[in-house]
Amino acid sequence: MEFGPTLRSARKAAGLTQEALARRVGTARPNIPAYEHGRREPRFDTAVALLEAAGADLHIDEPVGWSWTSGRRPYAVPLRLWRLSVADALRVLELGLHLWWSGPPRRFDLADRRERMRAYEIVLREGTPVDIEAIVDGLLLCECWDELVLPAELRHAWTPVLTTASGPHDRRRAS
Repeated sequence: MEFGPTLRSARKAAGLTQEALARRVGTARPNIPAYEHGRREPRFDTAVALLEAAGADLHIDEPVGWSWTSGRRPYAVPLRLWRLSVADALRVLELGLHLWWSGPPRRFDLADRRERMRAYEIVLREGTPVDIEAIVDGLLLCECWDELVLPAELRHAWTPVLTTASGPHDRRRAS
């Protein structure tokens, strides 16, 4: 998330002028365009106050923790799921050589469910935590989990994470 465009979008959605927002927060009006255009960065408390004054919901997730399976082939396993922006979750993705090392470069249209499932299978098997967090959306993963073709050890390691994410009302989804 870039602060400037987010602030500008929240301010405009709230129907506020830069001057009105500055008054609500008690900051000088020239600071608002400087923040919105990335010429200045506010202190964290000021950024929170600006977003709240513009009516934005501010949600900060702690970093995803990771562990590794201990079998012959280690797999990265998160401690919780996360969400990607719609643009990131449904983009066209070209896998790097460390994920797709044979054949010509492979592109996946993540907006296409079948292609997304194939990309998820590859990145869950071959990816690092950085790869997985950048490509896999938690909600979309839950939706297709039962249909993914995954090694038993990987599926077993990830199942508790998906079970927790789907909640007690839908335990069968993560099995």
